Amino acid sequence: MADAKTAYSWALIDRVANTAVTFAGNIVLARLLTPFDFGLLAMVGIFSAIAYNISSCGLSDGLIKKLSPTREDYSTVFVFNGACGLFFGLLAIACAHPIANYFGHSQLVGIMYAIGVCFFFQTLSFVQETRMRKALSMYKMCMVRLSATVTAVGLGIVLALNGYGYWGLVSSQVFLSFFTFIYYVIASRWIPRIAFYRESFREMFGFGFNLMLAYVFNMIGKNVNTFVLGKQSPVASGVFYQAQKMEETPFSLTESISWTFYAVLSNESDRGKRALLSENMFRTQCMISALLATLLMLLSSPGVNFVFGEKWVAAIPVFRILLFYGMCFPLKVFFQTVLKAHGRASLIRNLTILEVSLQIALLFVVYRYGILAIAWSQVAVVAVVLGCYVLFYSRMECTTVFRLFKIAVSPLAAPLAASAVTAAVYMLWNGHIPDFVSCLLIVAVYGIVAVAVWEFFPQPFYIKCRDEVAAWFRSLKHGKGN
Repeated sequence: MADAKTAYSWALIDRVANTAVTFAGNIVLARLLTPFDFGLLAMVGIFSAIAYNISSCGLSDGLIKKLSPTREDYSTVFVFNGACGLFFGLLAIACAHPIANYFGHSQLVGIMYAIGVCFFFQTLSFVQETRMRKALSMYKMCMVRLSATVTAVGLGIVLALNGYGYWGLVSSQVFLSFFTFIYYVIASRWIPRIAFYRESFREMFGFGFNLMLAYVFNMIGKNVNTFVLGKQSPVASGVFYQAQKMEETPFSLTESISWTFYAVLSNESDRGKRALLSENMFRTQCMISALLATLLMLLSSPGVNFVFGEKWVAAIPVFRILLFYGMCFPLKVFFQTVLKAHGRASLIRNLTILEVSLQIALLFVVYRYGILAIAWSQVAVVAVVLGCYVLFYSRMECTTVFRLFKIAVSPLAAPLAASAVTAAVYMLWNGHIPDFVSCLLIVAVYGIVAVAVWEFFPQPFYIKCRDEVAAWFRSLKHGKGN
């Protein structure tokens, strides 16, 4: 089994590399296609997300939580996931025409057929991925996921270049699910037995079922906005979808940390060490969230204009609002990870249902006020639910809300100072230089100010990163000296 430090490193490399490839592919497709094309896929995103999470049923998390899962456990989960994937794949195909008639776009028939194929292959990959996560084999996971992403994105772009329109987007999802399964089989050289054991299923189902409900409701909340907007206008749905993708792409990097953190925390039996691991991770997530949100806010206008083009300008204000949601997202995932490690899946389920219920209720109130009001409603709800997580976490870990507040606020000095100085300087050159150069200057000024503040008011996260970089340079210098 790999050590935790190596696992975190490869998990981060995995997420960064996959995010970079996916983001680059999204840029190419956004320039080749239109908001209408993206809107078609966004309309039915809620159906694929729900079925994907139901087919997993949270049993993968149950395998990771279990100290020593057996071959029977893995086989049971594999068979169950495969059966669910087949069922929901066929269901998606059966619902294709009714869904297309509801939205009034015949193109959705073919898209739903493709989504049905995705379901089956996605579910076959769950167990192979879980075995690697449990063993902290993040290097193999990185190679598999990156290879599948490159293959899928590349083929999707080829189709878009050859005039297949929105099929460039749809096919990339089909290719991704198919090649992920194929590459996992090649990398693991392990296929579970086709066998189902009731005792194994009964043991993990209670824990997994609660997480499955949480995942499903979370996906509903994530996709309900584009679903509602799609009935009004595919273009509005596409704009919101693109803004959401731009927000999710950088903040999804923190999910790789949470994936590895869950495995590390689950493998640690000492309560004191678990509490220390949790506190350090909370501090790290607060720092990363603040850095990403403030920097992306500054880059929003020149970045979108340069990267995506003028036809996506309408996504900028939506993106800026959703950055507040993105800043809360890693913290919510952190609290959910700790609760999972403590076996509190039912609490995660209840809070997720609360969040989505509030979001849908607020959506019906603000829908008439337009796309920006919908974005703000999502931010308001996640802030309320995050407060609930803080209360439950403080009780469970025997700490105080005030201490958590201090930990969360302490990393904010550098990001806030850097964003204030950069914003002031940005006004001097705004409109006088190309957008690409403007982005480079924003990153440079922001980085210089942030590092200067950290040198005067050092944070553990910065000190650790600085020491790692210094050690790397020393090793390079030593190597040249030899």
